[in-house]
Amino acid sequence: MKKAILILGITLLVLFYYLGFFSKRETLPLSSDFFSTRTYTEREAAFELKEIGFLKKRASESKPLTITQKELEVLYQTQLDRGVKNLPTISLFLLRKSQEAREQGEIEKAQELISYAMKISPALSQPHFEMAKIHWKRNPLHLHLVFSEILKGGLKKFQDYPSLLRLSYHGLYILSNAILMSFILFGMGILIKYLPLYFYDLRKNLTQELQSLLVNGLKVFVLFLPIFLRFDLLWSLFFWSTLLWGYVPHREKKFIVFFLVITTYFPFFLRSSTSFLNSSNSEVLLEMNEANHGNWTKATEEKLKAWVRNQPNDAEALFTLGLIAKKQGQFQQAEEYYLKAIEYSPQFSQAFSNLGNVYLAQKKIPLAISAYQQAIQINPHKGAYYYNLSRAYSQETFLSGKIDRTFQKARELDPELIDFYSMVVDSPHMNRFVIDESLTTYDLWQRCLNQFMGREGILYLLFKAWFERVPSVIPFLAPILFLTFLIGFSRYARAKRFLTRCPMCGSPTHRFYLETQRQEFICFNCYRLFVQKEKLHPKIMEKKSLQAKAFQKEEQVTSTFLSYLFTGFGYLWRGESLKGLILLFLFFIFILRFLYWYGLIPDMRLQSFPSFPLALFWGGGFLIFYLLYMWDFRKQKPLFEIEVQKD
Repeated sequence: MKKAILILGITLLVLFYYLGFFSKRETLPLSSDFFSTRTYTEREAAFELKEIGFLKKRASESKPLTITQKELEVLYQTQLDRGVKNLPTISLFLLRKSQEAREQGEIEKAQELISYAMKISPALSQPHFEMAKIHWKRNPLHLHLVFSEILKGGLKKFQDYPSLLRLSYHGLYILSNAILMSFILFGMGILIKYLPLYFYDLRKNLTQELQSLLVNGLKVFVLFLPIFLRFDLLWSLFFWSTLLWGYVPHREKKFIVFFLVITTYFPFFLRSSTSFLNSSNSEVLLEMNEANHGNWTKATEEKLKAWVRNQPNDAEALFTLGLIAKKQGQFQQAEEYYLKAIEYSPQFSQAFSNLGNVYLAQKKIPLAISAYQQAIQINPHKGAYYYNLSRAYSQETFLSGKIDRTFQKARELDPELIDFYSMVVDSPHMNRFVIDESLTTYDLWQRCLNQFMGREGILYLLFKAWFERVPSVIPFLAPILFLTFLIGFSRYARAKRFLTRCPMCGSPTHRFYLETQRQEFICFNCYRLFVQKEKLHPKIMEKKSLQAKAFQKEEQVTSTFLSYLFTGFGYLWRGESLKGLILLFLFFIFILRFLYWYGLIPDMRLQSFPSFPLALFWGGGFLIFYLLYMWDFRKQKPLFEIEVQKD
């Protein structure tokens, strides 16, 4: 039991250190501006029009803000006129009002409010989850409606670039740290089980000869090398695991090599992704997303213009500036931006289509038709291009043939989009009359990955990770040196017979037998006494039996006690490394998910109250996982049943 408590204390100290509890240094060096909530409130404040003056008036009053259905409709129509796709702040206000109405039993009012929240912010996921609750409140038997809204809400998270980026980084962080924490416990187990053999070898070979003293002194020095060089925790554990290579069984050596690769790549990609998210490349992507899929401010426009001054051939940034200018009615400026975007990217079909919209707004009908036709030639499968072309034809001629053909082709390719714009076209505003293309989440995500990987590509990053310096006082150490050391030590281990630990009595021994993998590490006396059942001297038999039984009991208590705290550690301690590591990995996935419940980088703009079904899902899943593990582990018997033999 003392051994188990000692291991637990060391393990907890190591994990707390790794999580940063003993350090003032932030574990995530993200800038305060990353995913800033301030920018979103500015964007909502920038939506100032005469048609919605009632909002400003209500906001200036100290009374609770309420909006009637008529006022909501005015707000929605104004949003369409401006070409603004999403207003999250207003939608979240309606979401909270809908929650209040639902809790008070006003289901119809709650559904009306949440419907407008969806219309005002189509990309927002939370209104769909609230609609699912409304369907459940109305009739719990209509599960198809409930699950349909939940599915829509989940898909919306993957269709929103900031949410997808945040989710991806959060997933990478949890996955990486779950694997690395599993390695920490694995490395601690290697250290505790096999380091005594290292010291036993030192004591056994310690003589008065000068050469022996120097060799053993060097072995002690090498043991403390990670401390002298100030390696971080992960590389220190890997160094010690490699140092004990000769004492470790073959099945655990495979995982040491596996964790060399993991320790090389995961911290490297975490550091690289964190650095990228703090860079101007990531910031401009977020600004482009807001301009393409939401509201924008003057600051957004200025940041994009500053970016274009430094990167004049960035077609997507030029396209976004053209979109902003067009929605603001600055058609000449929008035309210049689109033409530059096409100059640097001749196959940019969205730029051709939007250029046609600008020409159409300036009554340059032939130029508009030509631009639409070029867009269709590049990508003939976009319904919006045919729809815009039909609008241009309607301004050129009263003959309905070409108009009908292009309109029907548009409906055939994208009926939902065309029906929507056909319904809202009753306003003469150009932002409704034609369909403006925007950069999709896929476009932004593809650009994000391309910029993260750089011109060299993923293969270069995979190669570069091996030559990154190991965090230490010596900057030139790299994982490649560890790999070289591992290869050299493996060759040395083959030439020398290392001690191993007898799984029956715990004594240092050499490998004698080659029957089963478990028996080949059994010491000579245990093999004769417990396997061959030889009759030895009674005192030797009794002493060896008591030693083996005490060791087996200690091992069983240690593995059982620590298994209650770290699922999978018991299997790891018993030598079932693969099963133990998988269970530890799943255990840390749950723990880190609970630790970062709102995400590694919480989206304060879209923050909602804790969801009971979500908490039930994760909490219930962890409880089931833990109970199933304990049920399975409790069925495990000691590795060896040993009876005390007295004669």
